[in-house]
Amino acid sequence: MKKIYVLFLTCALLVACNDENVENSGSGSSVPETSLSGYADPNGILILNQGTYTLENAFLSYLAPDGTIEADAYRNANGTELGNDGVGLYMRDGKLYILCNDWRKVEGKENNDGLLVIANAETLQKEKSFRREDMKFAHPINDVQEEVDESMKGIAALDERNIFIIAQGVLRFDSTTGELNLMEGAYEIGNKGSANTVESTVSPRGMLTAGDCLYAAAGGFWSSTALLEFAKGKDEVNRRLELGKGDQISGMCLTDDGTLVVGTYTRGKDTGYLYFIDLENWSVKEQKNIPANISAGSGDTSGITYLGGYIYFTGAEETTFTSTLNTAVSRYSLAMGRVEKEVIDIKTDEPSAVYLDCCPVADPNAGYLYVATSDTRMEGVVPESRLLVYDCSGETPQLVRDIPDVVHYAKGIYPMSKF
Repeated sequence: MKKIYVLFLTCALLVACNDENVENSGSGSSVPETSLSGYADPNGILILNQGTYTLENAFLSYLAPDGTIEADAYRNANGTELGNDGVGLYMRDGKLYILCNDWRKVEGKENNDGLLVIANAETLQKEKSFRREDMKFAHPINDVQEEVDESMKGIAALDERNIFIIAQGVLRFDSTTGELNLMEGAYEIGNKGSANTVESTVSPRGMLTAGDCLYAAAGGFWSSTALLEFAKGKDEVNRRLELGKGDQISGMCLTDDGTLVVGTYTRGKDTGYLYFIDLENWSVKEQKNIPANISAGSGDTSGITYLGGYIYFTGAEETTFTSTLNTAVSRYSLAMGRVEKEVIDIKTDEPSAVYLDCCPVADPNAGYLYVATSDTRMEGVVPESRLLVYDCSGETPQLVRDIPDVVHYAKGIYPMSKF
């Protein structure tokens, strides 16, 4: 079933992105990568760990299709380490794009592979790497070369010439030339006339690519909520679709028929909004209000994830300065139009789960929900951590695996079947 709905989505997006204003430069596959093996096997799971960044660099954990675990797969493949402070990864056309902030160096581990690594997705062998000093762009006000933010948010790629990084705004990086450009329509200028800071309007939560386009949602202080389309070879937003209710982005996910769902919310309110997008006609075909907190918290992974007719979420307890994901998972039934609260109590299943490292992630290919937890969140302390795996094929989710010490502050959990 998975191959059918991904192909459906791909066809829809190819039509949606077939705009006469879109420049289609470079190579890019529009076919699901179902034939890949090794670390890119669609039945495998990659986890990017931020790492305890004062003590260790970012690292990749790999959950193989046979259930075995490899705790530092990138170093095992290369003999070198990823950069410090992992941010996110993306797979496209058999290549893996791994982003790290790399704004500090760990004593004894300074010689890492930098801010951006491009690796063979099947073997994890490094093909290219770029350091922080390589990643500068022209400031839109004064044209001065500015270094990327020290707290980047996410990455997606259409090919080696169109790598999108969420930083001060959305940046398009061409790894064949080293050129880094700021995308017009995806940022605002703060403190105009004085600091002229470049402020991002785009969230990385749930962003995805298909055909020759990238889709991501905008919202927050600088922007109303909207779905944005970015195209190959263009340094500006290709299309913008206004959404409406909710001023913050929870995330994005796909349903079985390939419908793109965008979740929004207003901080402090237990109401979420789901927008079901007709990409071919570039319109909202349906909107649902759900009486629940669907905040993604302060993290950069999607606050909503789809599995078997349900939208799963945790929500987050937020104040002006703090945000912590709840340790219970709820879900919204698309068929019944109702919320089922706390179908998973994570702390009951795993008492050491004081914090969730990132939002739960579903793998529709396997019918599993993955949750990464930690017992502490302190600089300079390696946490006691768990990767919890829930089987959601029955009436209620059931914990089927509780895997210790393979994640350290996981930044993202990536079922290879979703690429």
